[in-house]
Amino acid sequence: MKKRGLILLLCMFVGFAVFAQKKVSGAVYDTQNDPIPGVTVVEKGTTNGVITDMDGNYSLTVPGDNTILVFSFVGMKSQEITVGAQTTIKVSMVSDMSDLDEVVVVGYGVQKKKLLTGANLSLGSDELQRQNSTQALDAMQSMSPGVNITQGSGMPGEGFKVNIRGLGTVGNSNPLYVIDGVAGGDINTLNPSDIQSIDVLKDAASSAIYGARAANGVILVTTKSGTKGRTVVTYDGFYGVSNAYKMPDLLDAKQFMEIYNEERVVSDKGAVDFAAKIPGLYQDIQSGKFKGTNWMEEIENKNAPIQNHSINISGGSDKSVFSMGFSYSSEEGIFGKPVQPKSDRYTVRLNSDHVLYEKNGLDIIKVGQTLNYSYREKSGIAIQGMYFNDIRNMMTGNPLVPVYNADGEYFARKDIDASGLGGLSPRIYNPKAQMELNRGQNETLNYNLNGNAYLQIQPIKGLVWKSSYGYKMNAEAYRSYQPAYNLAGDVSLSTGRIQQRANSGYSWTIENTLGYKLDVAQHSFDVMVGQSAEKWGYGSSMDVTNANPTFIGYEYAYLDNTDGLTSGVTNIGGEPNERGALSSYFGRINYDFNEKYLLTLVMRADGHSNFAKGNRWGYFPSVSAGWVVTEEGFMADNGVVDFLKLRASWGQNGNADVDAYQY
Repeated sequence: MKKRGLILLLCMFVGFAVFAQKKVSGAVYDTQNDPIPGVTVVEKGTTNGVITDMDGNYSLTVPGDNTILVFSFVGMKSQEITVGAQTTIKVSMVSDMSDLDEVVVVGYGVQKKKLLTGANLSLGSDELQRQNSTQALDAMQSMSPGVNITQGSGMPGEGFKVNIRGLGTVGNSNPLYVIDGVAGGDINTLNPSDIQSIDVLKDAASSAIYGARAANGVILVTTKSGTKGRTVVTYDGFYGVSNAYKMPDLLDAKQFMEIYNEERVVSDKGAVDFAAKIPGLYQDIQSGKFKGTNWMEEIENKNAPIQNHSINISGGSDKSVFSMGFSYSSEEGIFGKPVQPKSDRYTVRLNSDHVLYEKNGLDIIKVGQTLNYSYREKSGIAIQGMYFNDIRNMMTGNPLVPVYNADGEYFARKDIDASGLGGLSPRIYNPKAQMELNRGQNETLNYNLNGNAYLQIQPIKGLVWKSSYGYKMNAEAYRSYQPAYNLAGDVSLSTGRIQQRANSGYSWTIENTLGYKLDVAQHSFDVMVGQSAEKWGYGSSMDVTNANPTFIGYEYAYLDNTDGLTSGVTNIGGEPNERGALSSYFGRINYDFNEKYLLTLVMRADGHSNFAKGNRWGYFPSVSAGWVVTEEGFMADNGVVDFLKLRASWGQNGNADVDAYQY
């Protein structure tokens, strides 16, 4: 009776849960009654949500009548609606003009978004975190008009290729990354949950403030800072799996033999008698015992896990604020099994600001720092070019070759010769065995530190002097193991090999800026002048390969496990990092009349060590202007256009990213 009562009680709860759920659908429109695609519709306080389709429609299952739906879209005011008894909810969204008064980062300062005269793009932390991505550039892909972002490959941990308004230079066309004021950082070391904002300077006028390094645009990254009030702890995370959306349609064994002979007949070579060439395999194929090897399916890593977890702690008083972040992200590749690529990243962030002296509500002396540290473990398979690419080898692999022999070992050269396959071509081999034995046993460890400390003095209101010191450190260690193997003619290795590689280096930056803001009647001036000096290239690298490992296996992939020197295999190299320096002077004037007529002037001079003496300095001016038409009397309350700004700009950028000492 007790068991029966318990079962009945459980059934009642299950039945109630199913009954409580309801499906809500509808559409989202703007004030002109046009559908809005891409609107995020989320059950408040959860990750249960959808995005409206091209016609503005959505459909979402919610727990019950008390559910609150949040409708949000960039440039529109967010709305919260209680479901209640409704099953169809139509929403009309209006423009959010308040974000025009927000300030955005423009390089060595900030400016009200409404007053920008250059082509800038700004993304906030909420927009980035909604994408549920482990990398910031991946999160930016769907929200960055004029910025083309493509990943170098599908392998986890790979970097991204970013083009801002097309290619700006030949050679290296990557934009300049400035992380918390330190130029030249690696955005891939940051977790999206640690980022407060990303601002992209897209045109020559806005990028000119970075002079000789701005020809491909500039991406400014600001990590999260502290806020006054009680300490707040937040957690953001997700876990998911990845699979191939569509597998390539490869030939099976019978289809391959048919196509193979068709090609030979067309080439006047005569058809091959497979029954005589490979009698054992041929019988298995004809009987259906062996259908052929689909190499892509053999290396597919189904339900490859991907996850990201981050904790942020922030708070502070009127005098000091802080923000700390800890994160872990992990991702496996969907191909490459049993040596599937994997990337694990750990990050730590600590930012703080402190007012040392305050008088009459003015922060006279202020200090602070930003610190971002990341550690990453990464392994992978061959993906370079056409001939060192395991994915290509699987797609072109011969389906007549089995993966394993009768002993459960990889089907190798002796098996190929015994089966008669070697008589068809000396290039027939087992690509999965090559992937695991020759390419897949490796690991790269990366350590990255990006920090900046500043001192700010404001003797009178509007006059601010700021001095900062930035530091970047990067270290990397790599090791790989290759056992001896013999898969085919030239797909072999007579002796096992171990490789170890290591490099480290650091750079520093000193910057000093002086800014003054002045309002006279309806005229506003924001003037900034500055100086900076950078040096990089401290450190060295080494790369050693040796043969004949004593103990077999990747866990012993260290040079101490090798014996003697082997001619033609042993390779020992080491060199210092390439050094360089940059000295700069820059200035900017922002002017606006009643936030209606806008003007920005920029000038920067850069002296770079990559160029010869006498031709070392370059000068990079820009001018941009804007007219906020909707501030004119004839446009007031027109009922059609909320905000309209016309702007024009001209500027010069440079490219110093060339090899040193070419002069």
